[in-house]
Amino acid sequence: MEKRIALILLLMVSTFVSAKNDWKGKVVDEKGEPVAYANVAVLSPVDSSVVCGAVTEEDGSFHIVTDVKDGIMMVVMLGYQTQYLPPVDGVLVRLVEDAAMLEGAVVSAVMPKTKLTGEGLQTSVRGSVLENVGSAKDVLAKTPGLIQGQNGLEVIGKGAPLVYINGRKVTDSSELERLQSNEIQSVEVITNPGAQYDATVRSVVRIRTVRRQGDGFGFSLDASDAQSLRWRSGNDPSGALNMNYRTGGVDVFAGINYARNTSRQESYLEKMTFGKDYLLENKGDLLNTYFGQSLYGNAGVNWQLADKHFLGGKVEWGTQLQYDVHTVVNDNVWLDGNPFDKLTTTSDDTRGEGSYYNLGANLYYNGVIGEKLGLDVNLDYYGNDMPTTSVSKESSTMTHDALIRSVSQSDGRMYAAKAVLSYPLWKGQLQAGTEETFLHRQDSYAISGIDIPGSSAKVTEDKYAGFASYGFWLEKAGQFSAGVRYEYVHYRYEDALAPASNLQRDYGNWFPTLSYAGVVGPVQLMLNYSARTQRPNYANLSSVIRYNSRYIWQSGNAQLQPDLSQNFSATAVWKFVTLIVNYARTDHAIVTWSSPYGDEGVVLVQPRNIDTPFRNMSAFVNLTPTVGCWNINYTLGIQPQWFTINAPDAREASGIRVTRFNGKPIGIAQLFNTFTVKNGWQFELGATVMTPGYTQNLYMRNWYCDVTAAVQKTLLPDGSLVVRLEGNDLAGAAHFDAESDFGSHTISQTNRMDTQLVKLSLRYNFNTARSKYKGTGAGSDTRNRM
Repeated sequence: MEKRIALILLLMVSTFVSAKNDWKGKVVDEKGEPVAYANVAVLSPVDSSVVCGAVTEEDGSFHIVTDVKDGIMMVVMLGYQTQYLPPVDGVLVRLVEDAAMLEGAVVSAVMPKTKLTGEGLQTSVRGSVLENVGSAKDVLAKTPGLIQGQNGLEVIGKGAPLVYINGRKVTDSSELERLQSNEIQSVEVITNPGAQYDATVRSVVRIRTVRRQGDGFGFSLDASDAQSLRWRSGNDPSGALNMNYRTGGVDVFAGINYARNTSRQESYLEKMTFGKDYLLENKGDLLNTYFGQSLYGNAGVNWQLADKHFLGGKVEWGTQLQYDVHTVVNDNVWLDGNPFDKLTTTSDDTRGEGSYYNLGANLYYNGVIGEKLGLDVNLDYYGNDMPTTSVSKESSTMTHDALIRSVSQSDGRMYAAKAVLSYPLWKGQLQAGTEETFLHRQDSYAISGIDIPGSSAKVTEDKYAGFASYGFWLEKAGQFSAGVRYEYVHYRYEDALAPASNLQRDYGNWFPTLSYAGVVGPVQLMLNYSARTQRPNYANLSSVIRYNSRYIWQSGNAQLQPDLSQNFSATAVWKFVTLIVNYARTDHAIVTWSSPYGDEGVVLVQPRNIDTPFRNMSAFVNLTPTVGCWNINYTLGIQPQWFTINAPDAREASGIRVTRFNGKPIGIAQLFNTFTVKNGWQFELGATVMTPGYTQNLYMRNWYCDVTAAVQKTLLPDGSLVVRLEGNDLAGAAHFDAESDFGSHTISQTNRMDTQLVKLSLRYNFNTARSKYKGTGAGSDTRNRM
């Protein structure tokens, strides 16, 4: 333990020295107000190429460190005239509004719409065709580097990202629905998160909003209603109210959000189980409906104590007002080709007794000590209580009927702290920090009506991390960055009702990251490497067996271990063309697996580690040309994988059969078309198409096609009122059919989801001001796993 602490402390120790040329300045508008996120670049006096650059902070300040002694300083900001001046320390740059842009003329931006940074792709939203597409969620769906995958929005080849707005982690996904696209300055897709992020984070999306000047009270109101075209009860209204008051250096904000969510699924299932001397077949249909209502709120304050010193806090809470899941499964059973039984299982899952809530809090300090030393400190708390009750009624033609009731309770508490130091060094910036997370969780489960043991488990996990990174710019070479993170995790699982499953583990791992970004001729190029891990959700670590039907049970796996992956990626940008290639090798990959449980045809579905490596690759090209009022955003790609599993099979003499999930990659095409016309009208037509292919140990056997359309009108002189009508899955083909080979049995499932709907939304802003909140949070991985 002492060695681990010493290693973490070594990461925190650095020697800081001064750079040769240290230029500072501030960018303001004609009224003297700070201009945030302006691009400041130093151009070579020889060929006018960019030598180095920076982006202005919230207060309009910038800081450039370089060996160049002379040259030309260029300041660029959309909506303003570009300024050129000699580089002078302490310079005040006053930008003048561009009259042509204010009159609505088409002005070409100085910087490309999508450019490479040292970590990923940055896309300018303000002044582009993405400015009026709707909500932040709509913007992300059409941002280069992101695709709409099977499980929602994904960074290409990296999975679901963590999302930050102005440096603050988004914990309520509905916030992306409430944030309007015309409030967004830029979106940066980070494909290689640095050492300051948890080792489980494979991708990050950073959203920066447009700076709003002035004090006073403002609010935004969002209301929408979505109606299913196939199911009358599928009606999902939602509403949100966000308020903000700013005066001087104080910013107070609060918000509340209500949403009703419904879903409906119709499926046909086939399962074949192979025993040593029998064949059991299950064939039947499933109908599942869900009704839920949620209420979320937040409140906080940001206080600017002095220039470059910020202090603040935020509280978020939420509750599930309704949670009703109704499932009916009709199962026809054959034994060795002869009818054996006919089962009907009706299940109802509801909120249990007691409170059902989650509560989070964050305190932060962000500032600069002295002239150069940056300090960012975050303290976080998160807790949740989730009681649920399930009742299943089962009728059988061959055996007795059954009434099965279960009650579960999960209570979790997390405490986390994170501190990051930053300092300009030579031609770049050095960062070092530490992060600690402490979790305490209790899970209880009791079941009656069947002989399945209950559980009363306690989980504790303590994680200590230290990290350091350095990024610098070399003239005519590009930007280089490297980082390393060390994480030590102590994990303990204790079950009072099943002491044989108790265990304790300790993990200590190094996670390096490397990246390069530069220009080769007309092409921007980025190369990345990182080592990552994935830790199982806490629910997947529970040994509790949950009853789904007489022949399908479900459980977690307390023996699960984190996986480890090596990731390589390359990105190239040329004009409106972006190419992204990713490759990853994962050891001890976690997959959902099912295997025989006993000798009566029951299969137990649970996560497990695979003893063979999982290798996958993705290659995508994104095209974003503009032809008149027609704005094109097309993404085309392919996702091959190489995966074999040693699966148990009673029919084999060795008891093992090698199953392969290779050779059929999934092809993806996303085709978005936006037409912008006069008087605030915008029309959209798009489609997402996926071919059959393998994803981990599943084969998606059908063509998936989601056709979408939308019409939008911006009203009022200042554009503060937006009305939008949209339709999803207009062709009725947005569903996945899946099958898998588990060795001892095979499963096939055909699905029809309730995704065909129309939605009407209304958004209104009154004197809205962007929150100054600078808390970035700590313990994000642990919170997500809870």
